[in-house]
Amino acid sequence: MDWNDIKVFLALARKGSAKGASQIIGVSKSTVTRRLDDLEQALNTHLFDRTPDGYRMTAAAEQLLPTAEHVEELILAAERRVHGEDQHLEGPIRVTLPDTEGMGRLMNRLARFARDYPGIELEISASTEALDLSRREADIAVRVMPAGVKPPDYLIGRHLSPLSASTYVHRDLLNVDDPEDTSRLQWIGKAPAGQKEDWLRYTHLPENPVRHAILDLSLVAGAVRAKMGMAFMPCLFASDHEELVQVPGAITVHHSDLWVLTHKDLRLSARLRALREVIADEFEQLRPQLDSRRNQDA
Repeated sequence: MDWNDIKVFLALARKGSAKGASQIIGVSKSTVTRRLDDLEQALNTHLFDRTPDGYRMTAAAEQLLPTAEHVEELILAAERRVHGEDQHLEGPIRVTLPDTEGMGRLMNRLARFARDYPGIELEISASTEALDLSRREADIAVRVMPAGVKPPDYLIGRHLSPLSASTYVHRDLLNVDDPEDTSRLQWIGKAPAGQKEDWLRYTHLPENPVRHAILDLSLVAGAVRAKMGMAFMPCLFASDHEELVQVPGAITVHHSDLWVLTHKDLRLSARLRALREVIADEFEQLRPQLDSRRNQDA
């Protein structure tokens, strides 16, 4: 079997659609379907049922899956060892960043890094998905993790900063005559209709009404700026907007942590080590915005 065909098989098994498979392995949908046809012909068996809901594995595919995953791990482990021992400051680096406000500040520093190292090609994506570093879907990941949660053992990296969060509102929504009166303020919801808004337990106004459901934090911040209501969100999202203020009486909490991570097999790669250091240095400069508790304690 061809390794490229196995990659297509695994991607389809994990994503359940030709579109999803094409996105994670970086080929067209037509290539995915063609390679699947080639693999099924080579094995003389039917691996997936094509249904309106996507691709469903057959019994033959279920039997093939453990072997395909084992082959994948052997090949990827060999690739990681080779890349991990690479001491040349050249070659590609796949970087994934949270799709959130504030990450754009890192781009100027990455641009300078690219100028300093002309032999390195950066592939940068913004995603909230936990891309699999063991499968080299990314070489370096900047990730937000719940407060106090550490990365798995197969990853190495650095804790960049705590991330604080609090309750913010557009200053125009505060009562001019009595800013301390928060009884009329409404929350901007962040969970689909009918689901519990767990974040309310971090706030000082859990009884105020909740309206709407905005699932993306960047859009939540935009909704606050548009005066839709108040929101519990990372302090970073409000740091550049003077019109956004903390709701009177709001508490600031250590909500999550920011890490820069890579697979432990890649720890010796010179180019990855250089970029990890650049990312860590840049976020050290941003720590006052990332963790506003430091400002309050000063």
